[in-house]
Amino acid sequence: MFFRRVSDASQGGATEHESAVPSRDREGAVEAISRTHPFLTVGAPIFVITLWYGGLRPERLWSLALFVSLLFHGPLSGSGDTGQTHFRRAGQLAQVGKLDAAIGEYLSGLKAAPDAYDAYNNLGVLYFQKQEYPRAIAAFREADRLRPKDPEISFNLGLALFRSGDYKAAIAYLILGIGSKDHSSDAHYLVGLCYYELKEWKRAAEELELTRQNRPESDEILYLLVEAYRTGGEPQKGLEIFAHLLRNIPDSPFVHKLAGLAHDAVNQPREAEEEFKKAIAASPAMPELHFALEYLYWREGRLNDAIAPFLAEIQISPDSAESYFYLGDIALKQQRTEQALSHFQTTLRLKPSHGEAYFGLGRAYVQLGKLQASIELFRKAVQLLPGNVEPQYWLGRTLIGLGRKAEGQHILSKVQETYTTKHKVDRETLSRGVSPTVAKPE
Repeated sequence: MFFRRVSDASQGGATEHESAVPSRDREGAVEAISRTHPFLTVGAPIFVITLWYGGLRPERLWSLALFVSLLFHGPLSGSGDTGQTHFRRAGQLAQVGKLDAAIGEYLSGLKAAPDAYDAYNNLGVLYFQKQEYPRAIAAFREADRLRPKDPEISFNLGLALFRSGDYKAAIAYLILGIGSKDHSSDAHYLVGLCYYELKEWKRAAEELELTRQNRPESDEILYLLVEAYRTGGEPQKGLEIFAHLLRNIPDSPFVHKLAGLAHDAVNQPREAEEEFKKAIAASPAMPELHFALEYLYWREGRLNDAIAPFLAEIQISPDSAESYFYLGDIALKQQRTEQALSHFQTTLRLKPSHGEAYFGLGRAYVQLGKLQASIELFRKAVQLLPGNVEPQYWLGRTLIGLGRKAEGQHILSKVQETYTTKHKVDRETLSRGVSPTVAKPE
């Protein structure tokens, strides 16, 4: 099928994660935060996270830059003199980049003025800027509790939830954010990306089409629509948009990336590599392009070749959780266990819902002989990756290694049952002439 990702046979059979298109293609747009939008106010100056459409967008193709209002005057809502003093000082500190000190002042001010919803919002933006997404979400939730359904606060909360990987929870807040006069199109775009991440292709295309109305020649939006229609079972619509891109923007890095994916789909890795390199040459600082090349190398088992592009991606997008994950996977395969631990931990800081990173971290601890420490990590991976039997397999084997034989064998019996059932389905599928995709756990 057009642009279908192929699994990595060179690694001895792909895991479920390895067989899928990496989910980074959507986060990029989200990561570009505009410095050009006017700051929004809710009562008093309030930090607002906004999107910018100027770079490679699909999934990880963006780079989030925060816009922070530089004006700090007037009392924040519900603040008394003591709270206002702390909030003013927080604004001044944030203005010169002293984020930790600014956060401390906001926290102190909120003790004196606990109903200052805009202070909670600004606090959330500072945490967001530090990539501390759980804390950002908590602060935005407090702002939302104090001022429910405010479009700007809802937009910020939705974006923070998106950035943390909680796409389902993000949607409701982003829909409220559509009510923002200045961010309606951005909110539609993010809702489309959420549905894209959740593989609800029809809804993703609907929201992205709404965004397209405001930016009809945006190559990044057209790219996402090609992928949504193609993957969602409407290939003709995808081909029509791709033809439009090829005809009107032939040198777009998106066109080269799509061509690379097309070559990749028909097992032409050298041609795919050349197209990805052309995309990088067209826009070397654009997020996600290096990732496309590095992922190709990783899938082919060219691990040493993959390292440099992954590092280049991180230079462009410091919060590229997927790049850190694959660097961790490479380090683990190359027995650089301490580096693997560091990369997996960074992945989870950036994306707490990353099930494969929990799985990788667990295997790294096993590699270090720290079996007990790996147990809860494998359990978390099982929870986050319900369709993947590998974390269950490792959990069972590790429990046996710790002497918990009955518990481990019970889990392994479930793994074997699942594997047998899937292979039965595969045999039936083969008899109908369709290729199976199941890989046996290591």
